[in-house]
Amino acid sequence: MNERASSQSRFLIRRGGNGWMVYDRERKGPALIGTDLAANLTMTEAERVKQMLINQPDGKGLILSALVWRAA
Repeated sequence: MNERASSQSRFLIRRGGNGWMVYDRERKGPALIGTDLAANLTMTEAERVKQMLINQPDGKGLILSALVWRAA
């Protein structure tokens, strides 16, 4: 299994209390990007965050700005 395949299975989109979250199986909770939780998102935001985390699993260099996840 390569690194990208393991990252894909590490992160999944789940329904949260308010909206959607990107769940991190390693953390056993919402994924972290910096100090922000990847929770309370729209489905579109969650899909984008998941793809960004697959590409960069440690979340470094990713920030939340005005409710839009982007690379720093």
